Amino acid sequence: MINAKASTIQPLDWFPKRFTPGDMDATGGERLLGRTELSPLEVLVRETAQNSWDARVKDSRPAFGVNLRRADFRLRAELGRLLPVAQRSTPIGPLALSSPFILEIFDRGTSGLDGPVTLRPVPGGAPRNFQDLILKVGVPRDDGKGGGTYGFGKTASYAFSSRGTVLFWSRCRNETGELEHRFIASAFRDSYIERGVQFTGRHWWGLREDETILPIIGRDARLLGQQLFERGFNDDETGTSMLIIEPDLSPESIGLDASESGTHPPDTADTAFEFASLTRAAIRQHLWPKLIPRSDEKLSPMGITLQVSGVDVSLVDDAQGAIGLWAAGLNAIRAVRQNSDTVVSTPQGLPVLVLPVTRYRQTLGHLAVVRRVPALEPPREDDDLDPSVNPKLSRIALMRGQAELVVSTVSWIEQSPLDGLDWLAVYKSADDWDAVYARAEPPAHDAWIANSGGEEGLVVKATRNKVISAIRESLYPEPDNSEAGQQPVHTGSLSRRFASMLPSRPETKAKLISASDGARRRRGKPPRSRHLEVGPSHLLATFEDGSQRQSIEFSVVNSETIAVVTIAVSVIGEEGVHEPLLPSDLDLSWHGAEKSGPAQALVAGDRPVSVEFTGTARRALRIDLSAEGQDGGP
Repeated sequence: MINAKASTIQPLDWFPKRFTPGDMDATGGERLLGRTELSPLEVLVRETAQNSWDARVKDSRPAFGVNLRRADFRLRAELGRLLPVAQRSTPIGPLALSSPFILEIFDRGTSGLDGPVTLRPVPGGAPRNFQDLILKVGVPRDDGKGGGTYGFGKTASYAFSSRGTVLFWSRCRNETGELEHRFIASAFRDSYIERGVQFTGRHWWGLREDETILPIIGRDARLLGQQLFERGFNDDETGTSMLIIEPDLSPESIGLDASESGTHPPDTADTAFEFASLTRAAIRQHLWPKLIPRSDEKLSPMGITLQVSGVDVSLVDDAQGAIGLWAAGLNAIRAVRQNSDTVVSTPQGLPVLVLPVTRYRQTLGHLAVVRRVPALEPPREDDDLDPSVNPKLSRIALMRGQAELVVSTVSWIEQSPLDGLDWLAVYKSADDWDAVYARAEPPAHDAWIANSGGEEGLVVKATRNKVISAIRESLYPEPDNSEAGQQPVHTGSLSRRFASMLPSRPETKAKLISASDGARRRRGKPPRSRHLEVGPSHLLATFEDGSQRQSIEFSVVNSETIAVVTIAVSVIGEEGVHEPLLPSDLDLSWHGAEKSGPAQALVAGDRPVSVEFTGTARRALRIDLSAEGQDGGP
C-alpha cells in the first residue's frame, strides 16, 4: 500500500458493505443519538471527550485536543491519492476536497484502538476498542462508570463530516504488549443502490483481505499518520487521532444563532473565528470539571487544548469568573466524599454548603450550594459559564459521580435570586447510583428523564424534589401562614440568608459546611419570634478599607403594640466559630424606628423600617433580627 522508501501515499483498497438483515446506515445511526437541543458541534465535543476520558490509562492524566486548520494543496493531494476518484463515484462521495478545512480531534494517555482488528470473539475483559469504534455502531455499557453509555462518539464524528468520512490513526499495545501504530479510513452515510445492489453506506479503506478490510499496521501506519495528522506520538504515548474530512461548519451545525450568522456567506476567517468561539463555549460548558484542578492539586484532571488556524485558544481566563464558583462546588463535594480536611471556599471566601440527597436513608448523591455577593464581584458580560449572563445556562449542574462530566444544567428553582445574594449549585450522584442515573439518560446523555419509568424515574423524581427542598431551605426565606397574603420571614432563614453578605478576608478560608454541620445548626434553639417581614438588603457604600455600608428593610406584622427589635451581627471565622461584633463597631442607624438600646429599637407594627450598619472589611457575617413585645413576650 505504501512505498516506504519514498514515503509517498498510495491508494488504499476499499470495502463498501452490502446490506444484510440487521445492518444500519447513517440515518439509523443518527436516530440512535436521539433528539437533543445541543448543536452537532456540542454533541461532537461531548461525545469524543467522554470517550477519551473513558479510555484513559490508569494513573495517568489524559490529553484531549481539537484542532481546526486549513487543508493546504499538499494535504489535498495526499488525501486525493489515498482515496482516489475511482472509489468516490458512488453517492457516498467520501471526499470532494471542496472544503478549505479539516478537523483533527485527538487524545493521548488513553488505551488507543487496541484489541482484535476483526470481529472475532473477544474473551472476558480483553480489550476490543478497535472493534467497538471502527467496526460496530454503538456499544452499550450499563455500569455507569463511563461518561458515554452507548459509545456514540464516532457516530457524532461521522455526522459532523459533510462527507461522512473520518480517518483514524492510533497507537496502542498489541496482544503481545508491544507498541503498534494502526491506520484506517471509514465512512458512514445513507444507504444507496448501485447496479441493483443495495449498500449500507458504510465504507472502509485499508488492506483488503477477502471480504474484510484490515488497518495499515506498523511503520507504514506511522508514516501515513505523520503525513496527514499534525499531532504525533511522543515516547511511549498511546491514544487515537481522528481526521474529520470536510467538517460541516454551517451555522446550524456549529450552533450559531441565525440572527448572528448574517445573510452573506462568511469568508474562511469568519468561519474559523465562529468555530473557535463556539467550540470554546462548548468545552467550557460541558467539560468544565476537567478544566479545574482538585483542591489539593495543581493540574486539572484532563489536559484539554483548542487550536484554530494555528492559534491556541485559551479555555480558562486569568480572571476565572463563574468557573471558580462551579469549581468550589465540585471540590467541596469531593472533599466531603474523601473525608478530607481540605478547606473549601469560593473565590470570595464564602463557605460552601454540602448536603446529602437521600431516599429511603440511602445517599443518592451530594448537593453543593455556592453563594456569591454580586456587589463585590459583578458578573462579566462575556462569562459564558455565568447563569446570570448566559441564558442557555441554568443554575444547577447535574453530573454523574465517577465520570464527573456535566449531563446538563437545570432550572428546578424558579425563584429569582435574592437582592444582594446570587447562587449556583452542583449535584453529583453517588458512585453506587451512577448506573441508575445513566439508565435515565437519553442516548445523547444530556438529561435525566423523570418519566423514564421504573426505578430510574423514581430516583430522578426524588433527586429533583430533594434538591429543590434543600436549596429553598438554605437560600430563600420561609413563608409563615399566619395570614393569607402575608409572607413574613423566619429569623432562622434570615440569618442563613445574610450569613454570606460579606466575604471573609482573602487569607482566611471559610470552613466547609458538611451535611452534619448544617443539621446541628437546624436542631438548635428555634427563634423566639416569627413576626418579622424582611425585604431585600441594599449596598449603600464601599469604603477604602473594604468595609461596606448595608441597609436591611423590615416590618413587624400583625402587631398592635410596639415591638422591640434586636439586631445581632457576628463574624464567621475558622471552623465556623461566630465572633459577635459590638454594636458600637457597627455604627447602627435606625430609620422609621426609635432607638432604645445599643442594638435595639422600638418599632410600631405594620410600617416600613430599615436599619443601616457597617460590616467588618472582607469578612463573612451572620446577621440575626428578632422581635418581641415591650413586655418581653413574643
